[in-house]
Amino acid sequence: MFIWCIPIVSLDKIYLSIDNENILFLDCTRLDGSKELVSRNGTNTFNSVTLQIQSISKYLLDRGIKNIILADDVVFSGSVLRTVINLFKEQNIEVIGIRSAISTSSSYQLFNEILPLGLKCGYLMSEQVIDQICERDFYFGIAGSGISTIGIDKTIYKAPYFIPYGDPVARASIPQKDQITFSKNCLARSIILWEEIERLSKRKILIKDLPEKIANTNEYDGVIKTLKKEWKRI
Repeated sequence: MFIWCIPIVSLDKIYLSIDNENILFLDCTRLDGSKELVSRNGTNTFNSVTLQIQSISKYLLDRGIKNIILADDVVFSGSVLRTVINLFKEQNIEVIGIRSAISTSSSYQLFNEILPLGLKCGYLMSEQVIDQICERDFYFGIAGSGISTIGIDKTIYKAPYFIPYGDPVARASIPQKDQITFSKNCLARSIILWEEIERLSKRKILIKDLPEKIANTNEYDGVIKTLKKEWKRI
């Protein structure tokens, strides 16, 4: 009995087990204030996403595969996925379906109209939902959190969605009048988290030890010292 297996290219490796054979990982995110896609790994090589797609496409075409399914945790506007679909198309790979945990109704309708296998998700958000947020984006220095931004040294950094690093109004639809209180609470929660990490690891955690580069920080300062300083400042 022959079972037709369509390879999956996932934009998130937290919820899927990447085996680099049938489930491949595409490391990309949108640059803050831009439609440009960049890698999450801290590189300032802006064509890294294109190079990844070229490499994945070659691997698939060498195996005689021309169709794939994209997977992501959340589909909101769908703009990143549309860009990825077009980049794969340039390499003669057709995206025939999308699978996600959550999707907006508008993206669900769009992709079910334009893709042969459409979009299937675990939960469909109503039109009344104004935003979708992930808790990890509101903790300082957590792997995979925040949005990519460009530092003064032209390096890609990550910015959590609170002041003084990111904009909670633009990034998480937090009311303007609440942005300071919200940001101070995010800083306080991050302090509690890193204090517990230091207690359990029995060592001081420095900015340079973090899995993400955070803009406007000194890599040799302690994480907790940095957070407490910003909490007092704002």
